[in-house]
Amino acid sequence: MHRPNTRRATRYAVLATAALLAFSAPIPLAAQPALPALALEFADAQQQVPIEVGMPVAVALGRGQTAYLRLPEGQGDLVAQTRRLSRDADTVIALLDSQGRVLEEDDDGGEENLASRLEIGADQRGPLFLRVGILEGAAGRFEVMLERAPPRDPNAPARTLAEAVTRPALDVGTPLPLTLRSRQEVVFRLPANAPDLTALTRRLDPGTDTVLTLLDANGREIGTDDDGGEEQLASRLDIPAAQRRPLFLRVGALTGGSFELVLEPEAPSSTPSFPRSLREAAAAPALVAGQAVPVRLRRGQTAVFRLPDGDIAVVTQNLRRNADTVLTLLDAEGNEVAEDDDGGGGLASRIEVAASDARPLFVRVRLLGDATGDFEVAVEADVPEPVTFPLSLEAAAQAPALEPGSATPIRLRRGQQAYFRLPPGALVIATRDLRDGTDTVLELLDSAGQVLSEDDDGGEGLASRLQVEAARKGDVFVRASVLGNTSGAFELTVQRADGPR
Repeated sequence: MHRPNTRRATRYAVLATAALLAFSAPIPLAAQPALPALALEFADAQQQVPIEVGMPVAVALGRGQTAYLRLPEGQGDLVAQTRRLSRDADTVIALLDSQGRVLEEDDDGGEENLASRLEIGADQRGPLFLRVGILEGAAGRFEVMLERAPPRDPNAPARTLAEAVTRPALDVGTPLPLTLRSRQEVVFRLPANAPDLTALTRRLDPGTDTVLTLLDANGREIGTDDDGGEEQLASRLDIPAAQRRPLFLRVGALTGGSFELVLEPEAPSSTPSFPRSLREAAAAPALVAGQAVPVRLRRGQTAVFRLPDGDIAVVTQNLRRNADTVLTLLDAEGNEVAEDDDGGGGLASRIEVAASDARPLFVRVRLLGDATGDFEVAVEADVPEPVTFPLSLEAAAQAPALEPGSATPIRLRRGQQAYFRLPPGALVIATRDLRDGTDTVLELLDSAGQVLSEDDDGGEGLASRLQVEAARKGDVFVRASVLGNTSGAFELTVQRADGPR
């Protein structure tokens, strides 16, 4: 004899009742739709009646809850979206296949702020389901509305790579006006025999944030750019003529709005105004202290410069198009001596070179992430500051121990390390006030220089922190250095373990 699942039925009834009562503005009685039972588990949704096109479904979710809705079949192209969101509810909606696998997902693509929207093509094999929830497992109320998709404009941009293959290629030099919803993407085929090109978004509506992605014929991403354009939130992507065709351009909007897309031919690059290899740099004049060299690197390019004598610092500055530089110090054989990413502040780089470092030395400049960008390389005279702390274990053994409660400012040049003798008792040694991307390392040493313990990022961010026990034999020392054998500046603090931190 079949017994009804009383617990499941009760859960559906409670959830449906709560959903209807949750909305402050009641729906007139004549307009109230029959509410399908809301499933809180995917397995339960497979047994439910599909929701109807054009009939809103009220949803009220508690913390950590997710609801599942079964979609009707044979209804053509559909659009599912959330609407009438309660305050601060940020919905997310996903399309699932019969096995519960996510086919598509959307967070903020709906018409209302924080609402979600999904397009469901008629070619999708059913049965299909919607999973709806609120980000970060929060509670809230909203409606799910399933509507028929408006007829497709045959001249509208392709939504997929498969569609783009059948369309004409983009025209070079002809601006194309586009209007995209939040998180919407369209795909274009690029001309086959074009020279070096630059794809740009421009004339963006206020708040519109575009993203460009270069795809190969299999849909693999070759390059991407979000905010590298001239305008705020605009995008810019270089497309070399040497890149194997066919190629496609995916255009998306992180936040919806109208803008122009244009392909511009880039004049064939002449011989770069800077050396591209160690051999070229060895034959070229060295950089001059006090001068800045403008550099524009395309995706995958590097620049190499010979360095002058003296105490100097090589820096990148005036970064444009979201350029994130990396400097690498090379010896005459091309061996890497030191490297720096963000030591110049922000995304800029900085490497210090001492007058005592044997010449010739070279610096190689590249962009992180194989991107394209504009910046300057400059050499500054760098007079070393007087060192006021021990630079060896032997010197630290002869110096006074650190005082608990003290903070010692430290500036290390490339390859330098600071040593300090510690006072007795349980201590906490830490670094703080790290400047310009400094990443510190602390090591606890015995009197023979053996490492007893160490820490890299145990403090806040890139700072370090060491706990020193009270019970120990003989003198112990702390060695402070910068990760990667680079330069840096910070403060070293020592506190009693049971005192203020």
